[in-house]
Amino acid sequence: MKLLSGTAIVITLGALWPASAQTSTDSALPKQIYGRVQVLDGSTIEFIKPSKIVRLAGYLAPRLDQIATTDSVEWPVGQVARAWLILRTLQHNVNCASVATDANGTILAHCFVEETNLAATAIAEGIGYAFNFPGEPQIPAYFDIERRARGLGFGIWSDPKLTPPWNLKPDHAVAPAAGSTSEETPDPGLPLPPPAPASPDNSP
Repeated sequence: MKLLSGTAIVITLGALWPASAQTSTDSALPKQIYGRVQVLDGSTIEFIKPSKIVRLAGYLAPRLDQIATTDSVEWPVGQVARAWLILRTLQHNVNCASVATDANGTILAHCFVEETNLAATAIAEGIGYAFNFPGEPQIPAYFDIERRARGLGFGIWSDPKLTPPWNLKPDHAVAPAAGSTSEETPDPGLPLPPPAPASPDNSP
């Protein structure tokens, strides 16, 4: 298994939102959430103040109970994804720009530690997948990042038999939307989401 460490996807301030992103019209959806978080799983965080649960848009980590096998060695791929997100966010403020809510009402957002895009960096290191469920915003640039990680055999891609989490039951047992996985071929070179505007540090 090859795990790439120390990678950070840094976004320039001049980048644009993907044209295919769908923003929510719900007036109750916060535009920005900032502060310290707890990690619930490899894709989901919970802000402590205010209490908000957020899932990283355009990204899905393996389920917590999933096991991968690389070179005949089993390893807890779902727990590794959760630990990765903990290490990236521990003792840091997380800055999230909300884009929509999912079918369960969970906020979908582009989340950053400083200017590091958490979802894009996780995909680049083979921690999880570029993915969206039906009706969720698509981030075409993530698919391009994923193809590179897959070609290099990083992380999840070191086990060709690992079942993608959206094909498992009972959690999220739905078919992905057309064009929502890297099996499709999105336009190359599209920009990543820009960092959310800086917020004052109100966290303890």
